[in-house]
Amino acid sequence: MTSDRPNLPDAFFSEAGAGFAGRTVIVTGATGFIGRRLVAALLELGAKVSVILRSGHGAKALQARGVTVWIGALSDPDFMASVLKEKEILIHLAYDVRASGRENMSAFSTLHSAVQASDLERVVHMSSMVVYDHWPDGVIDREAAATRTGREDYRDTKIEMEEALLAGTKPVAILQPGIVYGPGSAMWTDAPREALRRGPVILPDPVGLCPAIHVDDVVQATLRAALISDLTHERFILNGPGEPTWGDFFIAHIKAIGEGTIEYRALDELEARLPPVDESSPASASPSLAARVSGILRKGLGRDRFEAIVRTATRALNKSGPVYPDRGALKLYQARPRVCDAHTRERLRFEPIAILGADRKS
Repeated sequence: MTSDRPNLPDAFFSEAGAGFAGRTVIVTGATGFIGRRLVAALLELGAKVSVILRSGHGAKALQARGVTVWIGALSDPDFMASVLKEKEILIHLAYDVRASGRENMSAFSTLHSAVQASDLERVVHMSSMVVYDHWPDGVIDREAAATRTGREDYRDTKIEMEEALLAGTKPVAILQPGIVYGPGSAMWTDAPREALRRGPVILPDPVGLCPAIHVDDVVQATLRAALISDLTHERFILNGPGEPTWGDFFIAHIKAIGEGTIEYRALDELEARLPPVDESSPASASPSLAARVSGILRKGLGRDRFEAIVRTATRALNKSGPVYPDRGALKLYQARPRVCDAHTRERLRFEPIAILGADRKS
């Protein structure tokens, strides 16, 4: 047992252990915040776990726990053909947010070709609710459209990946979570808490709904999807319990860290603070220079060390005072998505456990 062990009932591990004991599972994105907890769960369940890493950072710790580590690129066809040999289940979590959508899709295409030529029994692929046209507002259910825009950004790339998997020959479970928070989440745990420490955090009035799901429930759903006996080509929307607001989301973080405040301001006031949209400068599908430098430093220093340095620098540079939402955050904070995950709960026998704000350690 490690600190990465997901907080799921012992009964779940007893139940799932029969399905995973001795099974050969290979995981991409194993050093990410979802991947770490997934690998810990798979090891406890008795699976024979292999992982694919882009670099050697984290390899020794994984090997010490009995994990087989392969270091190489998803875009290398010979490497991928080798690592998929004698594997039964692929759980694909990796996505390089510091690379362009085109680069991610190119690597995925090589992976996908190797998967189709392999003896794998199935693929579990991590996607996102952002693929749906209505996101972050409106009805998000199995009938919702997911239309590419041609921008080759994160959303388009995730849609294209889903389309390829659904057209392939291997059974696939595509998981589509919304806001994934919990230990190790830089975007939805570390960043909100840093904002609260600077604070107050400013939210719109009226405030919208937050389709949040804890990382441990994402792990639970991933493991359940990997064990469906009659899996075909299926999508599963993942959402947490209830309908928390963004106010609830930040209050949960305040309870966890013991500090911070939120304030509500009229929506039109917050919109008036935003700079005008530059229609003459379309969004680029390529990552920014800062994102590319981040990628180089992460590779050289390791994820944990790099993110610790960033947190320290952020605290030193950012002055205390109101933290206002930018355009993207404001769009999220005012939206009221109606997420329908009934099919997921029935098909996977999935019941999210983590209630927003209930776990002070998360």
